[in-house]
Amino acid sequence: MANSWGEKKRPRIFTKEFWKEYKWQNILINMAIYLGIFAILLLIDLLTKKYLYDENNLGNVKWQSPLLGIRSILHKGTTIEIGLTIPGLHTVSIIILLLTLAGSMLLKWKIYIWLIPGLAAIAAGACGNMVDRFIYQGVRDVFFIPWADTGTFNFADVCLIFGAIGFVVSTLIISLVEHYRHKKGDDANEENNTNTLEKLPETKDDSLNDSTSLNDNDSSLDNTN
Repeated sequence: MANSWGEKKRPRIFTKEFWKEYKWQNILINMAIYLGIFAILLLIDLLTKKYLYDENNLGNVKWQSPLLGIRSILHKGTTIEIGLTIPGLHTVSIIILLLTLAGSMLLKWKIYIWLIPGLAAIAAGACGNMVDRFIYQGVRDVFFIPWADTGTFNFADVCLIFGAIGFVVSTLIISLVEHYRHKKGDDANEENNTNTLEKLPETKDDSLNDSTSLNDNDSSLDNTN
């Protein structure tokens, strides 16, 4: 049943109806957004590591302000320890890249485009750290927060954290918007059905009145004859 926005009920993913309505233009648009954000964030991560990381001055503070500081640390693990070896971390990174890429390709409706930046940021963070592990057998961390004991991190870590937060927040907002749209559509359909039912008795009364009038006319004609 169509809702108040004039849209048909959306088919579930991986069904024939879904793929019939899916257009290749959706893939191009989604991939342009995904790859554009991914490339920019990955480039920022690699450039900050290239120009801020100093392998000859590991552990020493290079620059510090009240809000942010710079020091070079080669981290063999992850910012959030998950107990995996480097091959295991490579596997996780590749899975993240594949899932975010496939997820972005399958987002068919315009409102879900807002999920792509979060997915691209997560992918850029995973890829940035994966590149480091391939080359250095560890991750180059360059930033720290002087007023909080949070260790040392890099731009890729920021992408991972804020990408995940952005994805979750966007999902919640979109869910609320979709719920409101469907509720509004259901209310409109219910109101239309109510109005239709209210008009039915009037139609029946009009039909009865017409029938009565016809009978009266027939009786008058009979009496005249």
